[in-house]
Amino acid sequence: MSGLTDSVFLTMFIGLFGITAPIAAIPLFVSATNGQTGRDRRKTALIATATYMIAAFVALFAGNAALIFFGVSSSGLRLAGMAVVAVIGWKMINAPTVVSLTGDNLPDQHFHSASNTRIDIQRNIAAPSPRSVGITPLGFPIYAGPGVLSVVIAWGSGPEPVYIGAVVAIIANAFVIIGLNFLATTIVRLVRPEALIVTEKLFGLVVVALAVDGMTGALLRIFPGWQ
Repeated sequence: MSGLTDSVFLTMFIGLFGITAPIAAIPLFVSATNGQTGRDRRKTALIATATYMIAAFVALFAGNAALIFFGVSSSGLRLAGMAVVAVIGWKMINAPTVVSLTGDNLPDQHFHSASNTRIDIQRNIAAPSPRSVGITPLGFPIYAGPGVLSVVIAWGSGPEPVYIGAVVAIIANAFVIIGLNFLATTIVRLVRPEALIVTEKLFGLVVVALAVDGMTGALLRIFPGWQ
């Protein structure tokens, strides 16, 4: 099935949105861009999103070739990839909202469980360049982490790759990331960062459910007699 249907797009988009958890990543974006002007923050958001899209497209269109080169079956990759996603979702559910505290009882770091990335809350230091934080850690591994790449490779592999649906879902999620990052400072002023990071737990439950569904489908392909 290479075409786009509502159910295919919705499932893909929800999966990408849940794994990248862009709402939970807002405090990390604000911390990573501390001291930047509004123009530089928008540039950082564009660079981070472009990095995410490039990594996702490479995984989508070149992932199957890599599997063939290493002799890995599409069903085996899907099962392994969904197992990785399930672990990431479980970590998201159990993620702490604050990693450590300073003497003033303020959070010292923000932690993004989906990519296992910590960003220090930087205060009173020179602003980083958009490229230095846009490519890494924001673009990779926060937005294009191992969970995202595993899922996207699975979409582009096997007897029924879903390229059109995957491309549309990747682009749609990119617009969400850009929009949230453009509004990040305003959102953080209105909502406490801890409350935003708590949403990662909700996304984690969705990610685990999608991973279990994907693992079930992969197992039925490997063991068709179980149906």
